[in-house]
Amino acid sequence: MRRLRYALTLALGLFVAAPAMTAPVHADDTPQLLVDKSLGSLRAILNERGLEPAREHLKQAKGVLIVPDLIKAGFILGGQAGDGVLLTRGADGSWSGPAFYQVIAGSIGLQAGVESRETIFLVMSDAGLKKLMQNEMKLGADASVAVGGVGAGVGAASAGNPEADILVYAKSKGLFGGGALEGGVVKPKPEMNKAYYGADVTAEGIVMGGGRTPAGSAELRKELAAND
Repeated sequence: MRRLRYALTLALGLFVAAPAMTAPVHADDTPQLLVDKSLGSLRAILNERGLEPAREHLKQAKGVLIVPDLIKAGFILGGQAGDGVLLTRGADGSWSGPAFYQVIAGSIGLQAGVESRETIFLVMSDAGLKKLMQNEMKLGADASVAVGGVGAGVGAASAGNPEADILVYAKSKGLFGGGALEGGVVKPKPEMNKAYYGADVTAEGIVMGGGRTPAGSAELRKELAAND
């Protein structure tokens, strides 16, 4: 019931003004809970049958944005939205602390139903990472995006350009194409970053500044390092 309520809110918000929507999909998720969910989603995707290339691409990635619940809502207007965490790989190979982000994507068309996908966005280029550091990045315009694979439990669909700035992998029962994300917006969540770090810090300062990394993110960073 709660997921349906959020989906209805999402569909209405996208209908009014998709780029302006800022409410999180799960309003009761604390920053630490989102970090913990991201760890579970990363493990699930890397171990999903049919998504084996994700491990190899992760080894080459400059950063990874993990969105544990990318909610897709139908009802005439389709849209996807979710909160996630971005971590980047340093020059020494270590992973940064998590910076909190939101993904919003909308599409017009006759659709129905509600679906949640565990999704990772692998940032494969310096240009793509630089764009993510801005206040707002538009997928397909500021950075090219391609679907690396979508696990369906019994296989996967793969498509897209392996040279894209961002490769997307998702664990889902339904398949979707890169067009579903074209035009989507990715932007930092300053209020969650402040809540987690206890100070007014920018997303760039978190992942590029080499500052402190909260103990609550240790397992997530350890999991990423284990796949290098």
